[in-house]
Amino acid sequence: MQTAFNILGIPCCHAFSLYNHIRDCGMWIRAFDAKFARKGEPFTRTEWDQLLAEYGAVTDVPALAFWEDLLAAYPEAKVVLMERDIERWYKSFDDAVVKPLWARLGNLIADYERGFVGPIRDVHRRWATDWMRVHSAEEMREVAKDRYREHYASVRRMVPQERLLEYRLGSGWEPLCAFLNKSVPNVEFPKVNETRSMHEKIAIITRRGLIKLLKRATLWLGLFILTLTLWKVLF
Repeated sequence: MQTAFNILGIPCCHAFSLYNHIRDCGMWIRAFDAKFARKGEPFTRTEWDQLLAEYGAVTDVPALAFWEDLLAAYPEAKVVLMERDIERWYKSFDDAVVKPLWARLGNLIADYERGFVGPIRDVHRRWATDWMRVHSAEEMREVAKDRYREHYASVRRMVPQERLLEYRLGSGWEPLCAFLNKSVPNVEFPKVNETRSMHEKIAIITRRGLIKLLKRATLWLGLFILTLTLWKVLF
């Protein structure tokens, strides 16, 4: 859906957006602290305007954890709810989210590479621990389907009908464009394999993190060798 919004001229904030906006990670953490840990003041429209200034829509993590707050902050906003077959969704969720989020190598890199990989991991981990209320891959798999059902039920209960579109996969542009008052684009409705896209993004940030760690290790090794050499010369 992110690609569809972008085609319609509505820049969309998505989990992938963090990769190009690392500085935003700190503000997302502040939002999690305020809502779930009662640290600091809850975000108002002022803070959301600052964080989401360049976007006209949000989808996916981390915004998912704040959908009620955004609904209240933007009473003029519309909500597009796209429900999938839960079994197909679960398989995709496990492959694209659960496995990467709790992978040992990725988390090891994130623990030591704090300039890029670490902040992105931290935001996703807060979504998992705060919104999904889980602390392991096993817990996430156990509650995923229930949280899915709860979320869709909450959206249907809380969003006024005139602000809600329940979009069905395969419906094309017409219902979405009519709901958003947009002209139908002269291109096919996008079909993006999000699992593949997520794996590609994760591979990129993992490589980037490893390269940074190796550079840092090389620097420290060089300093150690230099220090050892000077010690032998001087003493």
